[in-house]
Amino acid sequence: MNSQSLFRLAAAAGMVCGAAIAVAGVLETVAGQKFPATELLNGGSVPFGIAFAVGLYLTGYERMGRFGAGAFAVHLLSFGLFSGVAFTMNFVLVHEDPAVVRLLLEGPARWAFLATAALTWLGTWLFAAALWRARTVPPVAVGLYVAGLTVLSLTFLLPAPVVRIGHLAAGLGMIWLAGWLRATAGREVERSPQFS
Repeated sequence: MNSQSLFRLAAAAGMVCGAAIAVAGVLETVAGQKFPATELLNGGSVPFGIAFAVGLYLTGYERMGRFGAGAFAVHLLSFGLFSGVAFTMNFVLVHEDPAVVRLLLEGPARWAFLATAALTWLGTWLFAAALWRARTVPPVAVGLYVAGLTVLSLTFLLPAPVVRIGHLAAGLGMIWLAGWLRATAGREVERSPQFS
């Protein structure tokens, strides 16, 4: 697979992830609650975001330097852990009795969820800082991405209306960045525009 194909694949993954979480946010807002379709969209979309993050990193890794490499590593690890939490929340915990879920979250699972939330928050902000510093991607799109993923990383601690706004922001940011990635696929980083 050549680099142009890899960037296009990452862009497609970003479009899928962004559209899925944005649509889930809209549907949950209209319905006033989660339901099987939004659980599928939320739980199944996160792995696509991992492939998308790889593509974003590869577009500007030379300009990001060591800080960017470290930030990307934390973001990638946290995205993987968050994928497991999203899967568990949307495909397992929603089908359990609320008393069982409360009991489960009083034990070690609570600390695993909190550690994942903290690492995802940190990884998102570090990666966004690296993207902003490199100035190779649209900064407003990165702002939506980081704002939305910050909220989503804390999804089990925040009220549902705030989480739904996070869905929309993250989804729109990902769609915008994925469109940019698709448009710039195959161009060398040195020739891609710098954003100030």
